[in-house]
Amino acid sequence: MMYLISFDKTIYTTPISVGQFLVMREDGDVFEQMTYSRPEVPIETDDVLEPALRGGFRHPDGLIVDESLVDIMTAPHRLEQASAAQLALEAQLDELQTGVMSPEEASHSHWQNQVARDARLDHEEALRWAATERKDLLDRPINEELQRHWEKR
Repeated sequence: MMYLISFDKTIYTTPISVGQFLVMREDGDVFEQMTYSRPEVPIETDDVLEPALRGGFRHPDGLIVDESLVDIMTAPHRLEQASAAQLALEAQLDELQTGVMSPEEASHSHWQNQVARDARLDHEEALRWAATERKDLLDRPINEELQRHWEKR
């Protein structure tokens, strides 16, 4: 899948992969063969434009970019959302626990707390990795040809 960001900053998706795009481009009128739809999930303009300016392709209506680069841009936010949802669920479950625990329940609760702690550590590591990947992508230089194409409108 690829994203198209039009000159008016409207975002579309196309099921065409970069490989398919490159083959179709060699054959001729690639843009006439591509179909577009609006993304099912809202996406920020910069999460498409920034990677498109660095590693995208010119399109008569704007720029197109592979979804993997957009995923790098959105990963930190998605991980934060998942963490917030997990913490909210944990808080709800804690509210349901009342009364004295049996030794078996206490042992199980301790095990669950250890699993939750390990999951938080895994999340923090994944978030650091995602933030580094995003920073590395944004540190790439902007392609001047793509920049000129984008600014011509």
